[in-house]
Amino acid sequence: MFRYRLATPPTSPFARFKKDILVWLEVEYRDQLARLQFEGPAPLVKEVRHGLSGAPGYRGSEVDVDRPLTALDLYAAMSSDRMRPFEPKLIAGEQVLDHSSPPSLTTEELTHSFASRFARWLVTSLPGPAPVQSYDWELLVGALEGTRFEWSFWRPKQASREEAANALAGPLSASLAHESARLTGVYESRPVAQRLVPPTLTPEEAQEVATVFVEALDTSAPGEAGAAALVVQLHEKLLALGLMSRRQA
Repeated sequence: MFRYRLATPPTSPFARFKKDILVWLEVEYRDQLARLQFEGPAPLVKEVRHGLSGAPGYRGSEVDVDRPLTALDLYAAMSSDRMRPFEPKLIAGEQVLDHSSPPSLTTEELTHSFASRFARWLVTSLPGPAPVQSYDWELLVGALEGTRFEWSFWRPKQASREEAANALAGPLSASLAHESARLTGVYESRPVAQRLVPPTLTPEEAQEVATVFVEALDTSAPGEAGAAALVVQLHEKLLALGLMSRRQA
């Protein structure tokens, strides 16, 4: 549960009653959707609903009190100037903000999802890498943060780093061939010296590339700064494999 206690604003016609209003979501995770629930005198609940309507939600979205919201939406709305007169206080569920919903994909589905993402990044975002603070950079860092969360569920299913790389190598090779063909214009427009991998990989090369991803994700630091450092680490480690120079030789 994610619950707030609100006070009656001094400007309210009902200020003399000095009643509290409770507003909450029955959720366990910050990105879990649920409908708002209210407790308090009906006229005050109406004021709170009016205050929340149109308040800024997560990432600038606008709150609609008649639609399901996440804890992130409610937290953003309660932190806004619009709700300040109610003096909102979070009284339960602070830990909800630290936990995202577990992945709904199976282990095998996650394996193929990782392989597809890694292949796309190998063709598009990692070879540069994307300029720091650019739109592409922000997208990649955000995607890596989400990937690391899912990785924390997938990785314990693999007994070792070698086993994890083995599981990824085949799907990664197939995904890279697909992405290189699908994005052939992007791939071929990049100077050969900037390409991290050839468009197709031998089984041995696929194993090497998969190992780089496994080791980097296993040792990355938490948070956005850790994700940003991971971009640089992946670029450097993949470049150090020298797969393109091997092919040229």
